[in-house]
Amino acid sequence: MDFNFSWETKDKVVLEGKGWMPDNQQPKAIICMVHGFGEHIGRYEHVAKFFNTHGYGFIGYDLRGHGKSGGKRGVVPSYDSLMENITEFLALVHSKFEGIPIILYGHSMGGNLVTVYTLRERPSIVKAVIVTSPWLRLTNTPAKPVVMVGKVIGNLLPSFTLPTKLVPEDLSSDLTVGRKYQDDPLVHGKISSMLFSGVNDAGQWALLNANLLKHPLLLMHGNADNITSHKASEEFIRNAPSDLVTYKSWNGMRHELHNEMVKDKVLEEELQFIQLHLN
Repeated sequence: MDFNFSWETKDKVVLEGKGWMPDNQQPKAIICMVHGFGEHIGRYEHVAKFFNTHGYGFIGYDLRGHGKSGGKRGVVPSYDSLMENITEFLALVHSKFEGIPIILYGHSMGGNLVTVYTLRERPSIVKAVIVTSPWLRLTNTPAKPVVMVGKVIGNLLPSFTLPTKLVPEDLSSDLTVGRKYQDDPLVHGKISSMLFSGVNDAGQWALLNANLLKHPLLLMHGNADNITSHKASEEFIRNAPSDLVTYKSWNGMRHELHNEMVKDKVLEEELQFIQLHLN
């Protein structure tokens, strides 16, 4: 069973979401998904269906400026507005599925958002956290002068965007994934300086404050990821409380582990983590 939903943010932007629920049973837990930059929640339907077959609900929303949600493509008023939207999202899920455990899951830029949100807010309604290929640092980090100029432009022209120049083949070693991404009308490749700087700075903050972690965390990254840095993920794990973190490196795998040649094994790893922490 699937359903659509939406809500209006404090600054009057309508965010669109979708949920997938197991048939004929109350879900064991609700997995709350925060997707990556430029994409949308519809790209996770196969992930949702996998968890549905094991009795779990899966729900997510298109970030502002993404997918079917409102806002100029790739533009946000601030990084904090993204944090506020996660709070609103979790509150909606908690009210609709009261008493059912919540697992928070983020990929890529969504992995940055979920990691920072977990460290900052320490959400009591979240049971455990999954993060894949988080944007803590990019694999090829822009030079510091370029980043500084970007911040100045972002302050002067907050709605000004530039192309990300993402290479579709970097998403997965299954090259059909990149081709489908290119052909998806809901995908975009524009990012504002405000958004880039906000995520970039927050990733560095997370690396320096990993010790604040209070939730069980599964972090997974492919070591052939040419978009986000697997070395930054390893740095985060070294700085985080060892009794709370589980790290899995996927040899030879690229950015979208849930769309990789080994996606069945990736999803099984996530399932086992969830089962462990619900028990």
